[in-house]
Amino acid sequence: MTIYSIYASNGNRAGFWVQHRSWSNTCAHVESIGGQRIGKLPGEAPLHDNAEVLVQGFDVRSGRPVKLGPRLEMPQDRNYSVIAQPGWYRYAQETLCSLR
Repeated sequence: MTIYSIYASNGNRAGFWVQHRSWSNTCAHVESIGGQRIGKLPGEAPLHDNAEVLVQGFDVRSGRPVKLGPRLEMPQDRNYSVIAQPGWYRYAQETLCSLR
């Protein structure tokens, strides 16, 4: 699936996790598309005016940040898959919140 179609399938919301067929042990958290986190994408499907996709890349096993992004180069590629939020991400968020 393309990142744009995943966004639409996710209720027109960013914040989902993906892997690409060519990435080895890497995943990405999609932060925003076209500068928005929620709502209909600009332009017409399927390319949506090539709206910019901002991501954070991580090692899927450890949660270590990896060099991916912040701009996703080929969001129109059809080889992305949605993955579940990694367990380490929830733990990291809870730890961050408890430190505040």
